[in-house]
Amino acid sequence: MTDAGDVLRTIASTKVDLVLCGHKHRPWVWNFGKPLIVYAGTASSERARGLFENTYNIITINGKKIHVDLKIVGGKRIPLENIVKNYSQFGDE
Repeated sequence: MTDAGDVLRTIASTKVDLVLCGHKHRPWVWNFGKPLIVYAGTASSERARGLFENTYNIITINGKKIHVDLKIVGGKRIPLENIVKNYSQFGDE
């Protein structure tokens, strides 16, 4: 595989329901139906980016339903989908 498109095609051709990613230090979720692609933030960085504080994800799987919450370290727990609905990762709002 040479690029992200190749990776996405490979994932889409499988029966994978959830893909966990990291390294971007920004929490995010891409909902393509299947798979759900979830990025973790960072729980311990002193270089948190943009609007995001130190966070981690709490993933709940109940049967075939997957729910992801963003937990702010020392703070509240928010459904990650609410963050995505209200914030553009491209800064175009």
